[in-house]
Amino acid sequence: MKEQRAAAARGTGYAILLHVVLIGLLLFGLHRASQQGGDAGGDGALQADVASVNDLSAKTRRALLGQPKQVEQPLPQPIETPTPKETPKPEPVQTPPQPVTKDVPPQKPQPERPQPSKPEPKSLPVDASKKVPMPEPAKKPAEPDLAALAAAQAARLAKATNLAKQRALQVADAGAPDGGHEQASARAGVGSGKSRNSGQQKWLDAVGRAIEAKWVRPDDIAPGQTCPIHIRIIPGGEVIAASVQPGCPYSEEAKRSVEKAVRDASPLPFKGYEDVYTRDFTANFKPSR
Repeated sequence: MKEQRAAAARGTGYAILLHVVLIGLLLFGLHRASQQGGDAGGDGALQADVASVNDLSAKTRRALLGQPKQVEQPLPQPIETPTPKETPKPEPVQTPPQPVTKDVPPQKPQPERPQPSKPEPKSLPVDASKKVPMPEPAKKPAEPDLAALAAAQAARLAKATNLAKQRALQVADAGAPDGGHEQASARAGVGSGKSRNSGQQKWLDAVGRAIEAKWVRPDDIAPGQTCPIHIRIIPGGEVIAASVQPGCPYSEEAKRSVEKAVRDASPLPFKGYEDVYTRDFTANFKPSR
């Protein structure tokens, strides 16, 4: 296709060139004729040489006629088809010779032996006088002891409360200045005991009255007996620890009653005594009656 287009373009170019040459020759001839006529004084007749197309060459005739030279197209080459490869033929599998079976004489059926009949189990006579034991009813699960559960829960709550109070006291001790732990004597009656000043004495008297108000006096307490008890409180008057000291002459039951009275009186008097109270002190508990 590219060669055909190139040949057509060349033919077109030759034709145009030939026309330009012919037109140039005609114009040149007319110009010469006009000059010769003017010089000779003639009538100015036009003279021209007529040439036949057959006198031109074949290449020029083809260019004038505009017939492009036919380009021989290459013949299509045959496409080689691949020859199929011969698949190898499977080799025949030789089957082994089967063994020759000998004729086996048919076996005679053996007669069935009669099976002995099993004796039927005899039903034992049921004694109506004997009672068939009835299955025992399922035992109900034991109900939990509510009192024990309540006591255990109260003990856990008291332990948690005591730990919280101890933590609060530790925090208060960490932020308090030196000399926060003081010793003081308290008595149930107003105006008894000694202290640094009258304001602290009033607070100690109020503490003694609060403890005695919650105390259940045992019968074995003699009049005038004093029991020292160590008390620890936090700001606000809440008791976090109370323990009877070794010098207390009371019985064990009476000692526990005093400790219980201190805890029941919590919070101890605090409002109005913020400047004179102490967090850690020993009170000499002496009943007024």
